[in-house]
Amino acid sequence: MHENKYPLVSDARDPRFLILCSLQTFQGRFRTGLYIIEGIRHLARAVEHNARIESVFLDTSVLSNPFGQKLARRLRKRGVPGVRFSRQLYRDLTLAAEPQGIGAVLRQQWTPLSHLGTEPNSLWLAVESIESPGNLGTIIRTAEAAGVTATLILSPDCDPYDPATVRATMGSLFSQKLVRCSQHEVTSWAKSNGVAIVASSPTGLMDYKALRYRFPAVLVIGSEKRGLSDQLLEAADFVVRITMHGGCDSINAAVAAGVLLFEMASQRR
Repeated sequence: MHENKYPLVSDARDPRFLILCSLQTFQGRFRTGLYIIEGIRHLARAVEHNARIESVFLDTSVLSNPFGQKLARRLRKRGVPGVRFSRQLYRDLTLAAEPQGIGAVLRQQWTPLSHLGTEPNSLWLAVESIESPGNLGTIIRTAEAAGVTATLILSPDCDPYDPATVRATMGSLFSQKLVRCSQHEVTSWAKSNGVAIVASSPTGLMDYKALRYRFPAVLVIGSEKRGLSDQLLEAADFVVRITMHGGCDSINAAVAAGVLLFEMASQRR
């Protein structure tokens, strides 16, 4: 296989391996502006959406899928640099229970808030603080499915490029515009552009199905534990609730985002 032309690394002290290990940490990703993905589906979607692939890493001993092999050859022909890792080193880089033998290092893509166009029917999602990387990834995947234009990240602790988040997006990360901004910036942007701010809270006065949403709109989702901050609740044009039954007083943040986004998307259509 042409993939075998990439140099082989089997020493855990090799700088090429240590660099990828650093991208498993927030500090490493923040310092370099890079992140890692693993698996055929994720890499195929990255190629499909012309994501900035800096390099690939392989374990050719398990890369048996013909499409995965073809993908590796295609990237090599494009001049993308790469490295082969021993099976143990590769396993140290992946969260997959059954690694597929192919991964990549990509450049993070952030869109400035000022570059977002405000079409009359636009729908955005703003995430104030989601502690669980898996939940954040599911939210990004749901946002793509609901037709969200961009996902706004309002907390520095919320990292869409965490490996667990990337894995949970199932490739939706590459088709979603991501914006990093503050609470103040998003509220100022919304007011300046006539964007309705819709907040979700158990204390909301109106059931989410009873509201006739006004577009363009941005839905704001808060922390699983603390909900939305007082600043965002006060800035919201509408505060809606999802009515609970039985003994439940709250639901998973990703589930709440899905319920609200699809209701808003259905009214937009």
